[in-house]
Amino acid sequence: MPIYEYRCLECGEDFEDLIRNKADEEALECPSCHSKNLLKQMSAFGVQGAVERPIMAGSGGCGGCSSSSCSTCHR
Repeated sequence: MPIYEYRCLECGEDFEDLIRNKADEEALECPSCHSKNLLKQMSAFGVQGAVERPIMAGSGGCGGCSSSSCSTCHR
């Protein structure tokens, strides 16, 4: 079941919540001020995984060059 991260646009509180279905999301409110004015945040887990393990295209070093020893390779 997905856990989503949110930011309250009223008080600035960052929090996460388990969302099982549409009704859970509709009932969601800020745990601090109980506002429903929320912004769904990009998950830090998803960003961190993409940055630490870039997708390598082809058999070369990185997607931007054909060398396996350039300064931009993250091997």
